[in-house]
Amino acid sequence: MTKVRFAKALGTLPLLFAAAYVPAFLTVALLKLRPFEAVPVIIVISSAVAILLIKVVSGGAGGFAQFGFRFCHYRYIAAAIVFGVPIAWALTILVNHLSSGPPPPEVSFRPWMTFLYFVVGAAIQEEIIFRGLLQTTLARQFPATLSFFGTSLSYAAIIVALLFGLIHLKVNPTTAAAAFVLGLLSGELRHRSGSLLPAILVHAVFNAFAAIL
Repeated sequence: MTKVRFAKALGTLPLLFAAAYVPAFLTVALLKLRPFEAVPVIIVISSAVAILLIKVVSGGAGGFAQFGFRFCHYRYIAAAIVFGVPIAWALTILVNHLSSGPPPPEVSFRPWMTFLYFVVGAAIQEEIIFRGLLQTTLARQFPATLSFFGTSLSYAAIIVALLFGLIHLKVNPTTAAAAFVLGLLSGELRHRSGSLLPAILVHAVFNAFAAIL
């Protein structure tokens, strides 16, 4: 029964992912928006759809709180900074050194757009979708953890981090690997704290380094 529930929950991930993003990208395509117009539209629409989906799948007791819409202990905020800053710094330098493709899209944006859209907006949007909607949906059906060296990692966090890395393959493999590390760190913070706040913070730190360095 556990395997069946896990397979069912795993199968819903691509459906929920598509449901969250397709309306936003269809809107951009239909309106033929330019990049600086498309980014905020994608952020707003996909976030709104994800929140609607959370409302639909949340079911009974707990509501939005069980999907991470809650405060957490300050130690998890501190952990997001303590772990996020050095890891983000190191990975950004590594990605910049190994990547040979075109510069990231935020380079062509004005500084205030970069901060608002990528550091703040994208961090909130992607964490709502990946760690809020997708990871929680999977964890509710399969809450198991992987234990090693005296610690543990949530299987749901690992799987969603893999998905997060895969969608960044369109940039390059190095960026995808960095995205997987970000997804794993933010996913585990989400799992341990019960809140999206540490995940959003560490994501914003990663995006800030990517935009600055």
